[in-house]
Amino acid sequence: MNKLYVIGAGPGDEQLLTGIAKETLSRAQRVLNTREMPLAELMSELKYSEKGGTAVLVSGDCGFFSVAKTILRDFSGFYEIEVLPGISSIQYLSAKLKVPYDDAAKFSLHGRSGFIVPKVAYNKRVFVLTDNTSSVREICSTLYKYGLGHVDVSVGERLSYPDERVVSDKAEVLKDMDFDGLSVMYIENPSATDPQTPLLDKDFIRGDIPMTKEEIRWLSVRKLGIRPGDTVYDVGAGTGSVSVEMARSAYDGFVYAIEAKEDACALVRENASRFGAFNIEIIHGEAPLALDGLPVPDKAFIGGSAGNMDGILAKLTSLNPDIRLVANAITLQTLNQLTEGFEKYGISGTETICVNIAKSRKTGEYDMMVAQNPVYIVSGGR
Repeated sequence: MNKLYVIGAGPGDEQLLTGIAKETLSRAQRVLNTREMPLAELMSELKYSEKGGTAVLVSGDCGFFSVAKTILRDFSGFYEIEVLPGISSIQYLSAKLKVPYDDAAKFSLHGRSGFIVPKVAYNKRVFVLTDNTSSVREICSTLYKYGLGHVDVSVGERLSYPDERVVSDKAEVLKDMDFDGLSVMYIENPSATDPQTPLLDKDFIRGDIPMTKEEIRWLSVRKLGIRPGDTVYDVGAGTGSVSVEMARSAYDGFVYAIEAKEDACALVRENASRFGAFNIEIIHGEAPLALDGLPVPDKAFIGGSAGNMDGILAKLTSLNPDIRLVANAITLQTLNQLTEGFEKYGISGTETICVNIAKSRKTGEYDMMVAQNPVYIVSGGR
């Protein structure tokens, strides 16, 4: 079986190649460079092996969103493969800026659809690899749009080449500047939110809008089983307390808070900003019509329906037949609508629980337990 060497080329300057990489390149019968040929052409070339060995130079880090993964998957039975790592562009920019990267989130947008806002909202430090589709300008514009224009950004462009450029400023400034498509960004958000910190009722701005109480909120979000990258709807968002709670669970995803009342939308916005939950987009409108054009949801919470429960359930299950749903009810009429609706639209594994909570209150020398209204939590779906 002939040898295949996958060599990390680093940012691009030949001087940054490791000693063993240079030695291997000098004695290989054939050298293929991913910077000089399309992926399809590379894969075609690798179908024909050379007795003296083949070396493939791959950009950046062999273990970080690299074509090395595809080569190992497709040719492990055809070649004896050895991977020789190189210096990554993240390592290079980290050294230039004199900042460590051991505790930073690392994210690549090369050929991938990804959303940067949750990464920056919940991590103090983030390194991002850009591409021509997800450019520095677009990323900074997105950060600015969602309230993160104040974060510090450094951009490494053409790293290791003679025309290398490193620029540092606020996202709101860099959104108006152009950079090379394949750049590296370092983003600092000292005010990043810890998504594990519990949210208490007393911390929210409430106004005159009803709010889902903390214990009900915690149980409801837990019943949803939100994964980090999920897209989640909050239908009838109210004050946004559930939206913020869900945004923390979907710390790599996004929450769409649908609310018909303008004053409630303003409260959602205030609370989202207050808790650093920038991965919330507020949709002013009445469900189900307001759901048109939104990304397909993985999970949805129904906190209020304004009499449109049947239409909301019909819309949500049409968008995603496997959606996971949780809804709250405080009246028997709403509970009846939910249980009948879940059955009508084939929502599997439906479960209803009734939560009765009493909290202590000081009365003179005594502590008395004061009961709150019982709440029904209906859940179902995959």
